Amino acid sequence: MPTELPEGLIAGFWRQRLPGDGVMIDALVGGSGPPLLLLHGYPQTRVMWRAIAPALAQRFTVVVPDLRGYGRSDKPAGDGGETVYAKRTMAKDQLATMAALGFDRFAVAGHDRGGRVAYRLALDHPRAVSAIAVLDIIPTADVWARMTAEGAMAMYHWYFLARPHPLPEQLIGGNAEFYLRTTMQSWAGRGFSFARENMADYVACFADPATIHASCEDYRAGWRVDRGLDEEDRGVAKISVPLLAIWSAEFGVARSEPLKTWSAWAENVCGHEVAGGHFVCEEQPEQVGQLLAQFFSENAA
Repeated sequence: MPTELPEGLIAGFWRQRLPGDGVMIDALVGGSGPPLLLLHGYPQTRVMWRAIAPALAQRFTVVVPDLRGYGRSDKPAGDGGETVYAKRTMAKDQLATMAALGFDRFAVAGHDRGGRVAYRLALDHPRAVSAIAVLDIIPTADVWARMTAEGAMAMYHWYFLARPHPLPEQLIGGNAEFYLRTTMQSWAGRGFSFARENMADYVACFADPATIHASCEDYRAGWRVDRGLDEEDRGVAKISVPLLAIWSAEFGVARSEPLKTWSAWAENVCGHEVAGGHFVCEEQPEQVGQLLAQFFSENAA
């Protein structure tokens, strides 16, 4: 891990190393009240919650980790996308970290890859989750099943990153900062610019070859494991706790009937579209923060 890696702090939060499922998870903890877990997406870190977490901490005990393989958390060697970075495994990390903090039941919100960890957590460990919010995603199995030629062009990274090691790692590693900045800007809304301090954290953490490899393993697991687990649960298991879906007007989820889609996976679904692109927490922090605060205030036990 690069020695110059930033601490990835959020004002009012303290940093802790917590035990996951055989790894150590680096997390921020702040606030008081019912526990709320916030999970980031690709290719970001926990600082994507920087504009939202402090306000939520006025009502909740907020836990903001770097997922395994990302940021400052451990980055175990992958196994070709079989188990190490499967969302079932990553969900167990979060179950363990929350237990280490004394929480056996909590609410969870996840954006992008973090949303996939969140809904797998709710499916696999229903007694642990009091309410869930998924931000700008539909289930992994549905993404693969509905992929069209147009979708493949827009979502090419799902194919590219899932290719066997070391092809994507070598290509991305040739200029990791260019890849990250170009990719993120292409998913953002028109005219949006990321906060300089957030982007600096993303760039510094993603420059670690172990992070590049882990993130590829994350997508390999999406193809090899996660979609299969979803298909096993399709029509059999449903998320029983309240689910909030938030999606962006300019990204692909808006065209996938997100409320109808999530209603096939959860019994109690509500949702909202927000303006802008994929990075809803950074593009529309006030609106998204208010939606999350209201939803979890009404539903988190």
